[in-house]
Amino acid sequence: MRKARLLPILLLFVAGGVNVQAQEEDLRKDFENYRKGAHKDYDDFRKQALMEYSDFVRQAWKKFGAEPAVPVPQEEEIFPMLAPGADQETASWFGRQMDKLKNMFKKKGKKVPDQLAQVEQLQNQQKAEEKKKEKKNKKEKAEEKKEKAEQQKPEAKKPVQMAVKQVIQPAPLIKQPEPLAEVKQDKFLENDYVEFRVFGTLCKVRIGENCRFKLNGITSDEIADIIRDEFPKTQYDNLLYDCLQERKHHDLSDWAYYQMLLTLTRKFYGENSNEGTLVLAFLYSQSGYKMRIAHDDSNLYMLAATRHFIYNKSFYYMDGEWFFLLDGRKAEKLSVCQAGFPKESSLSLQISAAQRLDMNPTGERTITSIKNPDFTFTLHSNKNYLDFYETYPSSNIDNNFMTRWAIYANTPLEKGIRDQLYPQMKEKLQGLSELEAVQQMLWWLHGRLDLEGSISNSDTFLYRYDEDCWGEDRAFFGEETLFYPYCDCEDRSILLSHLVRDLLGLDVILVYYPGHLAMAVGFNEPVEGDFIMLDGRKFIVCDPTYIGARVGETMPIVNNDDATVILLQKS
Repeated sequence: MRKARLLPILLLFVAGGVNVQAQEEDLRKDFENYRKGAHKDYDDFRKQALMEYSDFVRQAWKKFGAEPAVPVPQEEEIFPMLAPGADQETASWFGRQMDKLKNMFKKKGKKVPDQLAQVEQLQNQQKAEEKKKEKKNKKEKAEEKKEKAEQQKPEAKKPVQMAVKQVIQPAPLIKQPEPLAEVKQDKFLENDYVEFRVFGTLCKVRIGENCRFKLNGITSDEIADIIRDEFPKTQYDNLLYDCLQERKHHDLSDWAYYQMLLTLTRKFYGENSNEGTLVLAFLYSQSGYKMRIAHDDSNLYMLAATRHFIYNKSFYYMDGEWFFLLDGRKAEKLSVCQAGFPKESSLSLQISAAQRLDMNPTGERTITSIKNPDFTFTLHSNKNYLDFYETYPSSNIDNNFMTRWAIYANTPLEKGIRDQLYPQMKEKLQGLSELEAVQQMLWWLHGRLDLEGSISNSDTFLYRYDEDCWGEDRAFFGEETLFYPYCDCEDRSILLSHLVRDLLGLDVILVYYPGHLAMAVGFNEPVEGDFIMLDGRKFIVCDPTYIGARVGETMPIVNNDDATVILLQKS
């Protein structure tokens, strides 16, 4: 009886379950149809934008003349100085270096700069004062010998507050451009993966013979026909999809991504071929970047809009923006297609995340502090990063030359360098106060002068002018300062800013005087010394070029009234 009563109830549950299952199946089908429709809408939207763009390409051309390249501004550099209280051997060595510097100018037939004479005069004054102190110390009684070391130290001077002439705000972080619409791959379209390397880093994308085409000429109609007939094909979607995946996988900056696309198209289509340039423009624009195609009747070019003004490259000024020819070629006059794509974004030279490049280790280098032989570190660099930085152009933001250093200082040190250097340095800094830790870092970076390039080893940082090393001013990323034997004031200040922010968690600013770059630290503990006040907070000057100086000591040669503060991002 009970079984008989339960049977209708069970049948109702079963029937209900079947209905629910059927409803769920219908919902799944509806969602799948919606998803396919949505993706089709995305796809159609991109394809429609290509169609409309090809129509504009047939007519929207105008001739432009190139603006001349602007060289990196050259300033008379502040000469390094030796802080008071240096031992006799160091003082003698520094004097010989200054004599060599004077001879360098004379050999080149140049007048010895007044600034150098001023440095010499200041150094001679310091020597004379130290000799007086030495004579006085010799006459002291035997019971005062214990205090001799303290009496030989330079007398503490009253801290100076710098007059801030200008404050350069940090540039906002720019979100990387994105495609106009979602890029879908077709896994059923079989194209072999082609491998290539950019900055020694392996990349691979699907590209085959079905991606080859021939431009018989570069008239507006011939270019438009390729855009209309070729680029909407599925194989180009797969190619674009793979390129964007490589950008994501390696955390490539805008500049590195452009270099990747350039390397790929040159490898597959030939260097500077018109077909390769057109595919470069397609991949670049469909990745979300603003570009304009142009020609000089025989060669096709891609001009890239940039958020930064780039030195040493001619440019075209159109619609209130700079467009640069970035592939190394030059063209005086070009016919430019003024058509663009919706939501396109200009290239940024910011590097907001550490890029993931393959490892290619250089030889090891040991760098030792001239003040503390125990403060020594051995590390190797990654040549792939050095190769990338070799291509990186010097630039500024908002037409302000001083914004360029923040770009270098805000670029994170690559993981390989951090993994080697930071644990070693943390161990040696353990137990020290903030002031003591910064002082050890500062002395480590002071190194020595080698203005003639005559010191054969590089077991310490060596100071030499960019013009003598590179032929022009060139700022270093932190990794470059750790690799190359020579560096100057800006390179040392940029590297020190990384170390203090990353290892001690302190805020730092760059301090620019005409011809010289130093740094200042916002300590959490009371610290005496020359300082800058910002929003009621004290930042103590640290100068990696004032050899042997202590935290809070400013080179006498600089004009404190001309200080410009460059704000940096936090660690």
